[in-house]
Amino acid sequence: MIEKEYEMIVKIYEEYSSSYNMLHQQVEDVENETIIWSNSYLEIHPYQYELDQLPKPKIYKKEPKSKEGIIVNKLKNNELYFSYNAENKGWGSSFIINEAEKKICLRFLSNRAGEMVLSQVHCIIYEGSVIEKILFYKRDDDRNKETFMVDRYSYNDNLTAHTIIRDGFFEEKIRILSTRTFRFEYVDGGVRIYSKQLKKNLKVVEDLLYTSRKAKK
Repeated sequence: MIEKEYEMIVKIYEEYSSSYNMLHQQVEDVENETIIWSNSYLEIHPYQYELDQLPKPKIYKKEPKSKEGIIVNKLKNNELYFSYNAENKGWGSSFIINEAEKKICLRFLSNRAGEMVLSQVHCIIYEGSVIEKILFYKRDDDRNKETFMVDRYSYNDNLTAHTIIRDGFFEEKIRILSTRTFRFEYVDGGVRIYSKQLKKNLKVVEDLLYTSRKAKK
């Protein structure tokens, strides 16, 4: 199962690995865009930051005076299509491509030679109106490392997320990640997310990962 998804995301990586100039030209030609400034990249799927235990982006009402730590996000018809580091696009430029039944996010970085190279790929695959699975791939050719993860979704009868099962490897194929299961619990109009994983002591432990404000009441 995981090998099939790995081959899929690597194929996407190879297809777009040398596409920075073409993609950048395409976004430069977009007119009447909306710009949002934030202190990190906007999420490209629900609970992206909560699942990775990262703080959600801070949104600024107007352009900050300092570019330090600022991400510029460009939207067309309320759809995010381009984000970049305000100080230096070489520190991170992301292109979002919407295709039939999937969304692809490509993040480019400047390598040691000053070339813009593809560093990360997210691929969100939809089944109808809901997410079927999310593939993540990161490659660092300077260090000869690659990381891969796949999140597989299951749903309740009302199409709210029930569980997400995450598998993959970290930096090397032999460094297999312990399967992680995210479980969603809906309380008083809010949500709690639990994470279950095999720990280093060989015990499977479920921890409370996230609680929305409504669920805290």
